[in-house]
Amino acid sequence: MHDVNQVLAALADGLKDACSAAGFVVCRPADIAKDMPPVVVSNDRRYITFDGDGCSLKLEFCNDSIGLYFAESVTAEAADGDYTRLSLSLFNPSEADEKDLKYIVEDFADTLGERFSRGKKPKAKKAPVAVSKTAVRNGAFYDAVSFGSRFTALYPELRPHFKQNCDEYGEFLPEDFFKKHGTPFILGIIKENNPQKMKKIFNLLNEIYDNGINDVQSLIVVSILGSLYEDEKLLANCVDYMNDELCVNVIRVNKYLGAGGSKGIRMRLENPPRYKPKKAKRNLFASLLGGQQV
Repeated sequence: MHDVNQVLAALADGLKDACSAAGFVVCRPADIAKDMPPVVVSNDRRYITFDGDGCSLKLEFCNDSIGLYFAESVTAEAADGDYTRLSLSLFNPSEADEKDLKYIVEDFADTLGERFSRGKKPKAKKAPVAVSKTAVRNGAFYDAVSFGSRFTALYPELRPHFKQNCDEYGEFLPEDFFKKHGTPFILGIIKENNPQKMKKIFNLLNEIYDNGINDVQSLIVVSILGSLYEDEKLLANCVDYMNDELCVNVIRVNKYLGAGGSKGIRMRLENPPRYKPKKAKRNLFASLLGGQQV
């Protein structure tokens, strides 16, 4: 089992260059000795803070997850409610390994690099624009924004959550949206197993999968339908509605995620790195396993 204080210290050290480039330095509380990790313990939370020019970051462990948070005030003046989440990754001290630590460092470093310039607040980003059906017919691929837009147009009750996600982050974060709203909604349809509703959702999933970039394919197969690995009956409900390629990949992914040695993979898949569009398609399952054979 990892010592959480040492883990936070190791992550802070791994993020040192990224924090420095963004204009942040580690804060060491006066009551913590120099030879000890600068970790503050508050009830069930443990965290390290970083100060910038009128703003601060917090690297926090709580409830088996590690998050990176931002506040528009320095540590000494920031209240807990002032911090907004920039990124979050699951971390179970009893199961995590060095690969998990490396993953979190890379994810958080990418987040800092994308959202900050040196010593300034998060960069403003343009509103996301969806790829049209006409563009797809002319050779373009659906990206995550297009998937989210089409999905919430089909189910308008989810549209406010889609807009809130875009407004909150300045871009569409598909993993966050689907984890909180989209995937539970789709799983509800699968559990109900109403033929008309199943056909409606899988017509969309099949179309987006066939014409989506690799990240969107992974989102559908892994983040959404990959969550069926604990219930074979729910997976069976989907088989007749998926096209052949989608069906094969969904079954393979669920089989792998249900295997005993996949806990680390499942932890990382819960909070993937921030979305980065890629046009080139790759073999989905090989990408997921990093070249491993199943």
